[in-house]
Amino acid sequence: MPVDLKEPITLSLSKAASLVLFELLTVSYEHWRKSNPNDDSPSPMLVPANEHSERIALWQLEGALERTLPELFASNYSELLRESKTLLENGA
Repeated sequence: MPVDLKEPITLSLSKAASLVLFELLTVSYEHWRKSNPNDDSPSPMLVPANEHSERIALWQLEGALERTLPELFASNYSELLRESKTLLENGA
């Protein structure tokens, strides 16, 4: 059975989980980028991504979340992020 690896998929995540994932990916990338300005080092990100293809997949996820969540640009983003973490910790 042939598989089209370029076929888009749809994921269902709560906004809380999406906000927390976006923040994790963003912070991880910023940390990694400081020590790898030329993007050619195998140094891992905070989220383990030792291979370039893994980093690309994480960047694509980060970009998809950024395009989907207008809350990322809200003036109360920090508050929304804290609330999201609390919801996830409490099993929501």
